[in-house]
Amino acid sequence: MTPEGSAAIYEKLIKEPIPASSVPYKPLREEIYKKNGRHQVALIRTNDKREGMREAFRMLGGLSRLTDGVNGEILIKPNGNTDDAYPRNTSSEAVRLIAEELIASGFPASRICVGECSGRFRGFPTRDTLENMGIKAAAEELGINIAYFEEEEWVHIKPPKSIAWPQGIKIPKRVYEAERVILTPILKPHRTPLFSIALKLPVGIIDPVMREWLHNNQNENFINKMIDLNLCFTGDLIVTDAMKFYPSKPGAFNELAEPGLIIVGSNSVAADAVAVCLMKMYKANRLEDAPIREHLSFVIGEERGIGSSSGKDITLLTKDLVGDVGFRDTVNFIEKELAYERK
Repeated sequence: MTPEGSAAIYEKLIKEPIPASSVPYKPLREEIYKKNGRHQVALIRTNDKREGMREAFRMLGGLSRLTDGVNGEILIKPNGNTDDAYPRNTSSEAVRLIAEELIASGFPASRICVGECSGRFRGFPTRDTLENMGIKAAAEELGINIAYFEEEEWVHIKPPKSIAWPQGIKIPKRVYEAERVILTPILKPHRTPLFSIALKLPVGIIDPVMREWLHNNQNENFINKMIDLNLCFTGDLIVTDAMKFYPSKPGAFNELAEPGLIIVGSNSVAADAVAVCLMKMYKANRLEDAPIREHLSFVIGEERGIGSSSGKDITLLTKDLVGDVGFRDTVNFIEKELAYERK
């Protein structure tokens, strides 16, 4: 794969847009793991990714709560903008572990799908990206489906609360019809929203025409558009792989942080708030300058009714599986940041 080859496909998809039929808007589903009116976020310290994810699922109440009553498809949406290896994108191991745990809970492999629409720079075709990432092989071994969104059907919806997309938003039909969506973000500093985690992952469910519209403004306009994408579908489970990440400015990979953490919740705003606290603790690029709850992504996410970043609305479920003496300091740091009240 080359930047030139990906750009050529991207430009072709702009000139010859994927058609989409208009469909009714589906309201966001109720949050599965919410308890006593509060978002639950599990924070697990581990040296073993599989063990950490399993413990997080257990602490939240088990994956059977996610799969109960689901007769259609469960879609896993990774971060596969390019084919760069983890931690620059979702690891195939994370996708495999989640699918295996769904299957172990009794959900059929034939109704699990991993899907993505990759990016302009060494991303297209998505088929090649997911193969190079090892996700295609994992899907085939487990017998789950795989979707390369630019090759599939699309639909057009108009979320009532969307402010930044007055003409509506085009998304893959597979996302629209999925009965559950699992997001599998990584931690990554970003130039505009400052961080790229679950709230930015829906950029991978819009086509190149809309990506151009997304990027034609900066700062607040970009963030408004980005957050509104989260109104198009329900992120029912967010499994954030924070075992390691690059805290340096975007494009710099000279420093590696290794928190050894798994963050799992059922609300993108709450899960991202915990994750950004962690990034701030590790001095990630430009994240030390302001209280976490002041970031526009969280302010706008709360205005749109997607979720809350306030400690008053989040129950943090913690478990140290390795006896890390510094883990309590990490938890205290996160709780202090989320306790901040906006003026």
